Amino acid sequence: MATLKKIASVLTLVLMPLAANAMPSITNGSFETGDLTGWSGTATSDGEGLNPFGTTYGSGMDGAHWMWLAGYETGRTLEQTVAGLSAGTTYRIRFIMASEYINNDQLNLSVDGGPATLFTAPPMSGTFWDNWVEKTLDFTASGASALIQFSSFGLNAAGYDVGLDNVRIEALTTSVPEPASLGLLGLGLTGMFFGKRKKS
Repeated sequence: MATLKKIASVLTLVLMPLAANAMPSITNGSFETGDLTGWSGTATSDGEGLNPFGTTYGSGMDGAHWMWLAGYETGRTLEQTVAGLSAGTTYRIRFIMASEYINNDQLNLSVDGGPATLFTAPPMSGTFWDNWVEKTLDFTASGASALIQFSSFGLNAAGYDVGLDNVRIEALTTSVPEPASLGLLGLGLTGMFFGKRKKS
């Protein structure tokens, strides 16, 4: 019985990283709830966050809704704390963005208050917000959660505003043991078990 308890303890230690590396996710990343559920920041409180034009403008976005990340005149941020991360693991944030009109509209993305990375979308193709492109940002988690923040304050002059949609996150590396390592561990534990039985 003592041997079985030892095996159970070892298996618990091995399987704990598996649970810790459960895939994190963005809440309401495509804004299909029709509101800004899951998000915070100044863009959620000024009444002009979720596309105020409904589906009148825009094509090629994910679903029927997208985020109107205005912000040249006033400081506007859209942020969310993502949980379920594993320290030391590299993650990739994916999102799509589109320019309102003839300019190359821009937005900033930062993680945990770090330096902002500037992203630029091409001008519209034919109608407003119709040329959506995917962008990515990689970061290494320093803990179990991270704050991701989009902003466009001071960008996109002339009153044009950038669109944001389909925000996702995925793990690029994990600390999960390789299958070969798990196999060797299993063989070792099996040997311990039968060795103990033989002595008995």
